[in-house]
Amino acid sequence: MNVLIVEDEIMAQKSLTRVLTQNFPDMSIVGCTSSVKSTVQWLKSPDNIADIIFMDVELSDGECFEIFRQVEIKAKVIMTTAYDNYALKAFEAGSVDYLLKPIDTSSLKRAVARC
Repeated sequence: MNVLIVEDEIMAQKSLTRVLTQNFPDMSIVGCTSSVKSTVQWLKSPDNIADIIFMDVELSDGECFEIFRQVEIKAKVIMTTAYDNYALKAFEAGSVDYLLKPIDTSSLKRAVARC
């Protein structure tokens, strides 16, 4: 499975990468973006294909929901955030799961299984 990580905090990006690598050897992290703009650019490129997107809600240049308004997302999306108040909006956008940071490994495994 190809994975895109959308996360503007470098430590959180590295932590998620480490946990995914340790627990899901069949996953390949094919990209990391940190903003609405860079994520839209990544998704619009025909060479970039992700099966699962781990997406933080609050990015450096706005909320991730703007990405859904600018580009069609075909991958399964798992929201990862420190805030519980975006859950309804995340599911309305089509998110498969909603994980609160710090991400619990058992919750992560459940979310990936849903994909």
